[in-house]
Parts: sequence; structure tokens; C-alpha cells
Amino acid sequence: MNPLLLVFVICPIIVIVTSIVGYMLVKRWFVMPLLTFIVFTVLTFTVFNESFFFWAIVYAILSVIVGFMMKPKK
Repeated sequence: MNPLLLVFVICPIIVIVTSIVGYMLVKRWFVMPLLTFIVFTVLTFTVFNESFFFWAIVYAILSVIVGFMMKPKK
């Protein structure tokens, strides 16, 4: 599999979908970004190299954005 396809397409789609589903289940915006950061940090040191840590931060920020978009306006 092409690493660029994984970094730019597949992982962001996974993060967006799991953030939406996670928010619907727990109704807290901060749970999925925290879980996303933990999972991708573990993957950084087990599957990828240390340079992937930047993408772990980017995916956590993406998850925060999705969580705030899912949060109902009051």
C-alpha cells in the first residue's frame, strides 16, 4: 500500500468516521481526540517511525474539529 494514500486519505477518513461514531456514543467532544492521539502515538512507535508522530497530532486536531462540529449549538 502506498504510504501517501494511507496518510492523506485512509487515516483521515478513519479518524472522521470514528470521531462521529464516538461522539454519538459518549456525547463528549474530548474523548475521541484523546483516544485518537493515544492510538496513533502507539502506532507511531510500533508500526511507523518517529516522524509519524506529527501526523498523530494532526489527526488528533482533526478529531477535535469533528467533535466540535458534532456538538449541538445552544
